Amino acid sequence: MSSGESVTAASSQAVDPNDIKPPPLEKQIAEAIEQLAVGDFHSQWDYAKQFSRQFAQWGDRIIPPLIYQLKTQQDPDTQWFLIRILSQFEHPTIVTALAQLLVTTHSEELQIEVSKALSTLGESAIKTLSDLLATSVKEEQPGLDAPLDLQLDAQRILAARTLAYIRRSAVIEPLLSIVDDPHPELRAIAIEALGSFHDARITPVLLAALKDKPPICIEAIRTLGRRRDLLAVTDLITPLTQCLLATDETVASESATALGRLGSEAAITALGERLTTPLSTHVKVAIVRALGWLNVASSVSYLANAFQSPMPEIMPVVKKEIARALGQTREEALRAIAAAPLIEWIKASQLIDPPKGDLSSSSETWLILQAVLSSLARLGATDAIDSVIPILSHPDPRLRLHALNALKQIDPRTAQAQAQNYLRQLHSSPVEKQYVAETLAAW
Repeated sequence: MSSGESVTAASSQAVDPNDIKPPPLEKQIAEAIEQLAVGDFHSQWDYAKQFSRQFAQWGDRIIPPLIYQLKTQQDPDTQWFLIRILSQFEHPTIVTALAQLLVTTHSEELQIEVSKALSTLGESAIKTLSDLLATSVKEEQPGLDAPLDLQLDAQRILAARTLAYIRRSAVIEPLLSIVDDPHPELRAIAIEALGSFHDARITPVLLAALKDKPPICIEAIRTLGRRRDLLAVTDLITPLTQCLLATDETVASESATALGRLGSEAAITALGERLTTPLSTHVKVAIVRALGWLNVASSVSYLANAFQSPMPEIMPVVKKEIARALGQTREEALRAIAAAPLIEWIKASQLIDPPKGDLSSSSETWLILQAVLSSLARLGATDAIDSVIPILSHPDPRLRLHALNALKQIDPRTAQAQAQNYLRQLHSSPVEKQYVAETLAAW
């Protein structure tokens, strides 16, 4: 074949560019998503921007493969970009897919991004979720069997949880619709989410929830404990005080915490008066901690009086907690009130002469003494120096060390001088003098 014939044959086999057909749309989408899933964050970012320009051409057909990738991708960065891309479409299937990811992912960054995406979708997302939330198996599909019934319950819970993430006033109405739902998990989600809104319709719902099952009651208690603004118009103290007496210890303890956060004089009275009444140790510890946070005269007085109460009104575990709480007193004018019962307890315990009770490191007296000495140190209670110094002659070196550390924190110069004077005037066995001398040597 001549060269001219070869050229002619090649030309006849050449393909006209106008006759080239683009690959199917599904293939383009798959290749684009595959490209999005590779490279570092910056290359993914650049490609995502290029990818976005093709939306006008591809339309809604891109949604199913994007959702599929969102569900199957394991790389959080790729999921993050897919969320941003999907948020530019308004479609019910996108809302459902994002909602599923929101409640299943452990990545806080992805949760934030999904919440932003759902907020971007706005009313359409809320409507889709509200419609799903309002679905009723018995009313619409009474023939469904148990597995499908459970599946629908799961979908409604998913919708409720997703609405709870969208902190917009538009979600109040759909969440209010499930506060009396037969499903307790839905009620709990609604109460927790509604607590973040200041809406007059919500307060009666929260108060009614105090009579619900413990998990739901606890959510209502926690929310009401953050609503000091309601105290001027609504009595929160009475219902929370009733919860303080609940048989469920978690409900009672959460009520103590809520009353402490409200911090009104009525709340302090409710806590203080019940500290010396028959309640479980767990609940009394919660009351003590709530009073200890307040740092006002009435709360300190209740704690000081309770510390001096005998067993069984105040058990050793509670007494130790009270000692710690008194040590947290910050107001200068209240520190003397807080320190007084602690000093009296050291004097009455007769730790040195004669020794009283078990002072092993696991004994109740030892644990209380540790808390008392630490609190007196934090309070800077100079009135306690004379009572603490005799502990320097105790046979237990650990106890002597606790006393020494407390004295050094209270007022090192004054305490050291008084301890040395105590040693000179000490009329006791040579062994006890040696204990004091050895301890002072470590000053």
